[in-house]
Amino acid sequence: MGSNKEIHSMKYTLSAGMVVIKDRRILLVHPTNASWWNTYSIPKGRVEPGESPFDAALRECEEETGIKIVKNETLGCCGELESANGKRRVLYYLVYLKRDVKVKLNCPEEVNWAGFVSWEQAQKRILPMFKPLLEYINPRIYDE
Repeated sequence: MGSNKEIHSMKYTLSAGMVVIKDRRILLVHPTNASWWNTYSIPKGRVEPGESPFDAALRECEEETGIKIVKNETLGCCGELESANGKRRVLYYLVYLKRDVKVKLNCPEEVNWAGFVSWEQAQKRILPMFKPLLEYINPRIYDE
């Protein structure tokens, strides 16, 4: 990935998020004002000017779920997804949490539910754009 200046001059919006796995369950969020099926996502958000994608992913995870990820808990970037129209790209970082955490909604205007679900539950609820991400993490969910 290029410099922050290059990131914000691209022809698409760049977002970043965290794929958080704990006890073989995946952390998902549900956007406020969305239907309840096929709309769940991974905690994510837009990369702000002056911010790295990694720092944006850390910030968004804490903002949306109350879970503060420590940098050394991440295993690095696990993928990039692009929207069907090519106007949005999302980088994801993988985290296996070993410690106890509590989900707390900090931005009810953005997210009205957050929690850990099984891979099977995630498969039924997640936005179609993110299904390839689930396929990527499915075999890895058992690596904890």
